[in-house]
Amino acid sequence: MKQPRFVTTSWDDGDPADLKLAELLRSKGLQGTFYIPIEYQGRLVEHSGLRTLGSAGFEIGAHGFSHKLLWGLRPQELASEVRACKRILEDILGMQVEMFCYPCGRYDVNVIRALQKAGYKGARTVRMLATRPTFNPFEMPTTLQAFPHAQFAYLKNVARAQKLGSLRALVVHVPWQRSWVELGMKLFDEVLESGGIWHLFGHSWEVEKLGLWDDLCEILDYVGGRTGVSYVPNGSLVTTALGAIRSVIPVDSM
Repeated sequence: MKQPRFVTTSWDDGDPADLKLAELLRSKGLQGTFYIPIEYQGRLVEHSGLRTLGSAGFEIGAHGFSHKLLWGLRPQELASEVRACKRILEDILGMQVEMFCYPCGRYDVNVIRALQKAGYKGARTVRMLATRPTFNPFEMPTTLQAFPHAQFAYLKNVARAQKLGSLRALVVHVPWQRSWVELGMKLFDEVLESGGIWHLFGHSWEVEKLGLWDDLCEILDYVGGRTGVSYVPNGSLVTTALGAIRSVIPVDSM
């Protein structure tokens, strides 16, 4: 039986350019999760814009109340950061907010416990080069960032995560690709061949600032519209997608 293939995208920080990015995703038939802080430097997408994203079928996740690092916060402050953003976003949207993204990717076991107590069902990290379809729901990895990283940045990311799958991708693919777009294509080809999850993340303000829209269009055109691929938001990977994966992968192998 063929292994399931999933494509998901996620976008952090709640910049007004999220609306432009959402329209691009929609035009390519792709899904996305937008992780929104409540108070953060710079401009944030307005409440009406958040409702537009939600009504268009995009998932809205929380990114902390003030986007501060959660690692090491006192329990009361930590609880406030993860609970308040969830409640405020749900009031704005009129729907449940179930996913969280760790600000700057930093977290520990206390942060995970606080998210679980607050009612989240999963959280996304910034670990890259991952395509395996098995993960802790509160340590959801990614495959690639929409950003022209130097090779050393991938090395640091993989070293911090200490995951064999990412290490293999680092050794096999990163040194031979001329751009992040080519790297993304190669990793997507592996998912097509062997199954798994291809997860692109980034920041719309960064895409705008660095002029990466053409590159983003190129990679989205490459991964979009494929037969046998499910295009889902992050939250679906924690429920429907992982359920489908478990139906074809023995539990003992996860």
